[in-house]
Order: sequence, then C-alpha cells, then structure tokens
Amino acid sequence: MKKLLFIIFLMVFSFATIANAKKPKEKVSWPKAVLTLKDGIVLNGYLQNDIHFMKKNIYFSETQNGKDVKYKIVDIKSLVVDNAMQDGKKRTFVLNEDDPTFPFMATEIYKGKHVTGYMQPFAFESSTHSRSFTGIWTNNTVYLGCRGYHYMVDSGKHVYYWMLFEDKKINSKREKYSQKKLLKKIKDKFKDYPAVAEEVEKRGLTAEQIHEDPTILLEILDKSLQ
Repeated sequence: MKKLLFIIFLMVFSFATIANAKKPKEKVSWPKAVLTLKDGIVLNGYLQNDIHFMKKNIYFSETQNGKDVKYKIVDIKSLVVDNAMQDGKKRTFVLNEDDPTFPFMATEIYKGKHVTGYMQPFAFESSTHSRSFTGIWTNNTVYLGCRGYHYMVDSGKHVYYWMLFEDKKINSKREKYSQKKLLKKIKDKFKDYPAVAEEVEKRGLTAEQIHEDPTILLEILDKSLQ
C-alpha cells in the first residue's frame, strides 16, 4: 500500500513539474522614467523596481530589458515615473532630507498658498514574537502598498501626519477611531496649528472621510493660514 501511494505521489509530482515547465515566464513591463541626479546627469529609461521599494536605492535601466544599475536615493534630485501608482498618471518624486538619518522619496499631492502636501509610497515589515515550550517564535509580516502623507508649511520642514495601507481591511479597522481619539491624533500632528483640529471637530469629520482624501486636512490648514 505504501509503495502504491509513493508511486502515485511520484506521478503527480512529475505531472506538476512538467506542467510548470511549460508555463511561459511572465515578462515584467517596467515603467518609463526620467532620472535626474544631483550632479546634473539626466537619464531616460525605465525604473526596474516597485515604486514602494525606494527606501535606500532604486534600480534603473536605459532599456526595458537591460541590466539595471543601482542608484542611492541620496544622489537623486528627481525621478519622473509613468503610471507610478497604477492610476495612469505621471508622477515626479523628489528627495526629502529634512532628517539626514531618514531620507525618502515623495511626490507632491497638494499645493496651496502656504501648504504643500507630499505622499511617500513605501513598504515595511512588522515582527511579532511569541513564546512556546520550543522557544521564541518570530512572525514577520510585510505590508506592501503603504502611503505616508506629509505636509510642509511655506519653506519649513516636512511633517508626517497620516498613513494608508493598500489593504482596505486594515484601513477599515483604523477607521473605527472614536472622535476623541481622532481629534487627539490630529492635535498631535498639527500641534502648531490648532485650527485644524477645531475645524475637524466642527465639521464632524471621521477617519473614514480622511482616509478617502487625506489632503482634506491640508486644505483646512492652508485656509487657516490665509
């Protein structure tokens, strides 16, 4: 019986292997991009990495299927990418170095008289630890498609104020903020501009509404400064 089961297993495994071998390898179509370095060099080509993975480096090639070259983001002045967020729009990403220990690439999403808003696409890994009789187990979860939102008043420094996940289930959990908790968060993120929290409270805005359009807070801020 065991021998029969083993033969069946080998037949199934062999079939799966042959089937997989016949599957054509999927070709990745990289987006067109224009890379401008701080030294003035301008390169036309293709960004060969996901837009959410620009933490320290990017990979760029002057041809669609050519060998990629690694560039540190601290050496980049700007990066223009076609259909960067899968929305059909061309976006320009610029380097922010307000904090030298945490430089990042972001694209402008709001422009008012005094306030400019930026969005930083990124991914991050979260680790949780648990104990059992066999030792300590670590579970790593990688969150893809995250978006960090920042604002800058006049020519000041960037301030982080909101975050979204690509996974709507995660966002829906975070939308269940009580109004008290939401106002506390906004007062903290806009501590130099109390008018923002006051207007949010006055309008009765919810976390769900802000998730739909995080720039709504920047519109309130910009209007309060005029």
